[in-house]
Amino acid sequence: MIALTHFMKTLLIALIVLFPAIANGTMTIRNYSAARHGRFYAGADKNFIGALYDFSGVGYSSDGRWATLVSDNYFISAAHLHPATAQTVTFYTGNDPKGTKYTYTVAGGTKIGSTDLWIGWFDTTVNPSIERYPILTLPENKDYVGLELYNYGKQDIVGRNVVEFLCSSSCGGSTGFVAGYDYDNHDVLSVGGDETYIITGDSGAPSFTVFDSNLTLLGIHWSHTSSVAVEGAISYDTFVPKYFDEVNAVLASGGQSLEAVPEPDMIWYLMVIAGALVLQRRRHALP
Repeated sequence: MIALTHFMKTLLIALIVLFPAIANGTMTIRNYSAARHGRFYAGADKNFIGALYDFSGVGYSSDGRWATLVSDNYFISAAHLHPATAQTVTFYTGNDPKGTKYTYTVAGGTKIGSTDLWIGWFDTTVNPSIERYPILTLPENKDYVGLELYNYGKQDIVGRNVVEFLCSSSCGGSTGFVAGYDYDNHDVLSVGGDETYIITGDSGAPSFTVFDSNLTLLGIHWSHTSSVAVEGAISYDTFVPKYFDEVNAVLASGGQSLEAVPEPDMIWYLMVIAGALVLQRRRHALP
C-alpha cells in the first residue's frame, strides 16, 4: 500500500483532468483480456468478470460521454465531460451489443456546487429494463476504505481496484471529495490482473461496489496523476455518497429521489446489534 504521506504529496502535484484532448483512450487493465474484461465481447471463450451484475444503466453518447442512471430519468456524469443538452444517450440491456438498446435525449442538467459531478435528465422515462443504481451510504468515511471496486471505462470494459483513501481535491476548476485508488503492482491480491488505471476518455464513467449482491454507485471518474499507467499512479473518482443530499435535491425537483443502501433504518439496526455484541463480550471478560 502507498503510505498516507505519499498520498498527500501526490495531491500537491497538478492533477490531470481526463479530457479527451490527447486521445480517446481505453482504461488500462493490468492483464487485459477481451474475453474477461469486455462487456460486449462475443467470442465463445467469454468469461466476463461482471457477468453476475447488471451494467445496463451505464449509457453513453455518440461521442463517448457517459451517463449512469440513478432514477427513472436522471443520470450522473462528470461536469467537465458530460452529454450535452439535445445529445442522445444509448443504454443496452445485458452484455450483448446485439441485444435491445434504448436511446434518450438529454433535456438538461446541472453541476453540483464546485464539484465535478453533473446531474442530467432525459426528456422521458427510461425503460424499466434498464438498471437504476442506488448509492452506498455507510456510517463513516473509513468504512469505504478497502472496498473492492468494479471500474467501468472505455471501450465498455470492466476492471477492478480497491478504495485506498478518501480526501478533498481540486482539479480543472473543480473542488470535491474523492475516492482514490492506485496502480500498484498487485499489492491487493484479490484484484490481481484485473487492476485498473483510469486514463483520458474515461471521465464521467462510474465505479461500483457490490452490496447485497448488487452494484451500488460509489464514484464517477474525474482525474489521475499520470497520462499513462505507471506503477504508483493514482486514479480519482468524485465520491458520490458525499453528495447524496445535493444530488437528491436535484432529483426532488423532478419528483424523484435517490435510493440509499443500506436503508437508514437498517444502518441503525446494525449499529444496535454491534453495540449489543460489544457489551456481551465485555460481560464475558469480567472476572
